[in-house]
Amino acid sequence: MKMLVAYFSNTGNTEKLAEAIHEELVRRGHAVEVEKIRPAIAYSWLREVARDFPRYPSITLSLFSNAWKRHHVRTYNQVEEDIQALKYPDISEFDRICVGGPKWAQMSYPVARYLQTIRGIRGKKIGAFCTFGGPPLAVFEIELIFEPMRTLIERMGAQMVAQVCVSSAYHAAGLMPLFRMASRMRFKRPVTDFMLASEYGKNGVLNFCDEIEK
Repeated sequence: MKMLVAYFSNTGNTEKLAEAIHEELVRRGHAVEVEKIRPAIAYSWLREVARDFPRYPSITLSLFSNAWKRHHVRTYNQVEEDIQALKYPDISEFDRICVGGPKWAQMSYPVARYLQTIRGIRGKKIGAFCTFGGPPLAVFEIELIFEPMRTLIERMGAQMVAQVCVSSAYHAAGLMPLFRMASRMRFKRPVTDFMLASEYGKNGVLNFCDEIEK
């Protein structure tokens, strides 16, 4: 199959995950092209936090209430950010599309814009991948990025058929001590056990590629 791996990466962690997916798909005999999503202006985590800050109380409540989480995801107005001209603005020639970026409050802004910029997405099968700072906490990390991505992808007329996420063990605002503690408390394991180079990460990439091939 002909596939496209499109990603936004600021620190290089998501880029490494994209490269691992790309290499595995090529190893399996697929023709794979790569699209690096680039913001139109330089990234600033302070600007990113400021734009989503009013939603942080709602995100916090989502950790304690499934009903509120569903409400938050349903009513969240995804922030977007202008991106540079794409190498593949029309993806209709590809059989599968893999799209990824870092998890911010939810989707990273350039990825949200990308999904609504590309042409030819209707009817496509999409694989979503991401990196985040801490361990794979079901609500705070995984659901708060993949549920909005699935909603947006389906709204664009496509289908999300695979997902993978790994930890970068990095946070621009210095929250790693909190994440390391959460990892020990929730999983009895260090955050590094959920990074790309771990068994968790390697198996995640393999399972992702299995699903995107189907």
